[in-house]
Amino acid sequence: MAELPKIMFPRAEYFPFFYEDTHLLFIVFERDAHRELFLIRESEGDVLQLDYPGGLFEEQIRAAVDRILLVEMAEGEGETKRLALGTYFPVGPDMYGAYYERNTDEQTLYFLRIIGEADDVQLEAVVDADEHAQVSEAFMERYSHFFSVAT
Repeated sequence: MAELPKIMFPRAEYFPFFYEDTHLLFIVFERDAHRELFLIRESEGDVLQLDYPGGLFEEQIRAAVDRILLVEMAEGEGETKRLALGTYFPVGPDMYGAYYERNTDEQTLYFLRIIGEADDVQLEAVVDADEHAQVSEAFMERYSHFFSVAT
């Protein structure tokens, strides 16, 4: 079999994330902010094996994360951070997102509680120390083998 070419889109951003235990990739094209969703089947080095997730699954994922994939979070004196969703996961009856800052080398995660669904979804920062500890522990149990996280 012939070697496959490396495919890149020069005017697109790539946002890998986990929806519970499913590893996914949104490719967001600059033009029209168009988004394509793929399953990540395997990753080895800089090679990703992608697959089409199917129409129904894609609709479910888009309904859950389209409005919360890329967000801005206000901090301090008018400073905003541009965040991207890294993981979407349950802790008890509540859903949470672990976000990372876009376009930086910063490796800080921000835990946000996801309230509501689809067009009515809202995000709320996890500031209570006990809740943060519980969410952090759930994140580590579920994703520590995928991420190198300093505690």
